Amino acid sequence: MKKSNKKGFTIIEVLLVVIIISILAGIVIPRYTLSTIKAKVQACSMNRAVINKQAEAYYFDMARWPAIDLNDFYTRSNWAAINYFPDGLPTCPVNYGQYTLNITTYRVSGHAECQVDHTFTNCGQ
Repeated sequence: MKKSNKKGFTIIEVLLVVIIISILAGIVIPRYTLSTIKAKVQACSMNRAVINKQAEAYYFDMARWPAIDLNDFYTRSNWAAINYFPDGLPTCPVNYGQYTLNITTYRVSGHAECQVDHTFTNCGQ
């Protein structure tokens, strides 16, 4: 009988490697997606803080609050407002929605889609 000198991996070795890679992927992928969502929510919160600060500056400069939909910040008819957001008004990194001002507090508290802190409310229904 002739002895074979073939080199390679057995099916058990390949299966073991696939199982280990699957377990690692099952741990890493959920943590990565959760981290990216948390980062986007924090960026949204920071965007709201910046817009609130610029809304106050607009109020002190123009002696009136900007429009509720923040059109005053990025329309070309208002040349003074271009300096508030030279790169354009930020959008929400979570759902790419447009920010709006609250009509009573003149603060950005959510988005145009009736969303506050990325949990849906009943939007006045």
